[in-house]
Amino acid sequence: MNKTLSYRLAIPALACSAALLTTSCVSLFGNRNCHCTHPGPCVCCDQEQTQRVVVGHRPVQQDTTYDKTLLNELLSKDYSLHEYLPEEPKRLVWVDEPVSATQTELQNYVKFSGGWTMPRDVSTDNTENALYFYFTERSDGTPEPLRLRLQYYADDPLKFVKLHFIIDGFDYYFTPTNFKRGKGKGIMIWENSDDPLTSADKDLVYALTHCKWCQVKIIGASGMQHVKMINDSQFNDFRHTLQLYLLKGGKF
Repeated sequence: MNKTLSYRLAIPALACSAALLTTSCVSLFGNRNCHCTHPGPCVCCDQEQTQRVVVGHRPVQQDTTYDKTLLNELLSKDYSLHEYLPEEPKRLVWVDEPVSATQTELQNYVKFSGGWTMPRDVSTDNTENALYFYFTERSDGTPEPLRLRLQYYADDPLKFVKLHFIIDGFDYYFTPTNFKRGKGKGIMIWENSDDPLTSADKDLVYALTHCKWCQVKIIGASGMQHVKMINDSQFNDFRHTLQLYLLKGGKF
């Protein structure tokens, strides 16, 4: 019976303590300069209650014109997530652009053979498969039109009539007209074409010197095809030969 009574008496006391915890010195002791909320006498103030330093509350800062403008700008932005669409590849077309390399630098990548200016690592031998640009020069040093030469050597005759280039996913075509064919060793045969490039071929020339990848299909008269990929070395040969051709005054 006594324990029950003790519990009942303790409950109001706890409630009173909780109330004191949230009561300031202003209401308890009349000290308007003290804002303590602890229970009991205010031990942080002296008896005169006049020495307490009061730190004024920081006034609410008003929005300036700049702040309002910035806020309106941030609120007006579209923060929704848009579906990412990568840029689609574009067909390469001829662009007149300056050549940054010098003739001296470019001559390190070409050779002069039989009056031809051609890539250093290729040969005119019919027994070598190759595809490259080359040009010859007039007596005054200006270049004749840039030419495209194809050399095909295999045991399977094609009698090719057309070249189909797939460059960065786009189709380019070239139709040779100057053909030569012959028999090699054993069952081997050779075929080549050697034609000047004209203004109608400008896009193909530009694409071969600026693309990321290229597949060429050598199409035979009967529909048979020989397919090969152009490698980085060949891309460099195309580019260096074209640049030297342009620096020497060549045009399309």
